[in-house]
Amino acid sequence: MKKVLLLSAVALSMLLHADVIKGKMEKSLLLTGAGRLYVVNGEGKTVWSLDKCGNIHRAYRRGDWVYYSNSNIHRYNVKTKERELFYSPCEKEGVFGFELLPSGAMVLAENGTDKITELDVDTKKKCVSFDANSRNKEGKISNKHHHFRMIRKTPNGTYVVACSGANIVREYDKNGKLLWEQETPQLAFDVLRRKNGNTLISHLNAVTEYTPDHKIAWSFSCDDKPELKLSNICGIQELENGNLVLGTYANCKDDYSQVTALEITRDKKVVWTYSASKDRSNMSAFLVDEWK
Repeated sequence: MKKVLLLSAVALSMLLHADVIKGKMEKSLLLTGAGRLYVVNGEGKTVWSLDKCGNIHRAYRRGDWVYYSNSNIHRYNVKTKERELFYSPCEKEGVFGFELLPSGAMVLAENGTDKITELDVDTKKKCVSFDANSRNKEGKISNKHHHFRMIRKTPNGTYVVACSGANIVREYDKNGKLLWEQETPQLAFDVLRRKNGNTLISHLNAVTEYTPDHKIAWSFSCDDKPELKLSNICGIQELENGNLVLGTYANCKDDYSQVTALEITRDKKVVWTYSASKDRSNMSAFLVDEWK
């Protein structure tokens, strides 16, 4: 009986936990960090949480299923509480970067095998699979863990992938032909092709928007807002109005003095900030519709 009461108290404490949000956050925020997935509302209260998620980098929800990556890709049903292994690559370092597409497909990048794959979520049938290059121009990279990070499919049907240890983003067609590459000053983590043809890349100390001919069209650096004490910018979400939601890695403190996620406008005005206690490092931070 005491054990049941203790577990109930822990669960209640988690749900009542409130981090610090400054500004007006219009939707709930889905976050990855410290081995868990969780959702906070506009008051900073945790309204949903899933533990034992491992070294989690990215998460998406489709219907009742939440998909998340931690070397493997798992999924969890928020209604039935069923958790299952969805995709397991043959290499230990596996998959950190993946994207759920509106078509019902998933695109993923495998560390170690250096495979880029698109598959149907319902059948798991592969419709695209090719070998990509995770290395830099000298052919060297630190280790398999840093071969790839995030990957996205572009509006034109190509694939852009962050080759994190090589500090390069590369673009491929469905046959694996290299179309474009962009070097970054630091580790390349997330990449997003905008509708205007430019490419947003997060590389720890900044997010930079590059044109197809490698010019810098826009950037936001941690140094632009020193009062926020930002570092290790990772996840990128572009909203319909052009604003960006950014997540960070290992930028949390128990006194809430460091911002771990935020929304900024194109003219670098801060819409809201989210500060978490140190056990919550948020590589991905996505605004989501009401969570039920």
